[in-house]
Amino acid sequence: MLHELLLALLGFTGDFVIDEREQAETLGLGAADDPLHQLPEEPTFRLAPDLSFLHPSERNVIQRLISLGFYYRELDHFATKSQNLSFIQSTKDFPLPHSPELLKGKLKKGSVYRRAIANGIVEILSVYRAAVLQVEQNLLSDPLPILATVTQGLNK
Repeated sequence: MLHELLLALLGFTGDFVIDEREQAETLGLGAADDPLHQLPEEPTFRLAPDLSFLHPSERNVIQRLISLGFYYRELDHFATKSQNLSFIQSTKDFPLPHSPELLKGKLKKGSVYRRAIANGIVEILSVYRAAVLQVEQNLLSDPLPILATVTQGLNK
């Protein structure tokens, strides 16, 4: 259970932690091109409902922890998309403001500022990944791994 929790902290779901947004898309309930389904207002990672062996207080703690994994995944997706340099073009290839390509929306507007923010996010996410790795090492070295070890390791 703790290993799947660690994977969820890095944005991966499975049998223990599910993504409600992915489930809705799999069932055909959410439109993939609908912007409301692209950016949810709150985390969509949830504990599987059939985990009867968890005490309600443990469920609450785990639910708070897996929201970190959801935000990690969303920030990682943003940073990955924003670090793309394909939007940089030479001035000879850059279209005029009223050109058909720009009016049809075929060209993706990029931003050097967005890329700089993405680079900063990548640096912060690497610190977070290192913290999750440290928690995993602590769990592996502990003869009786407990949930409090994960919570304590991620308090920062």
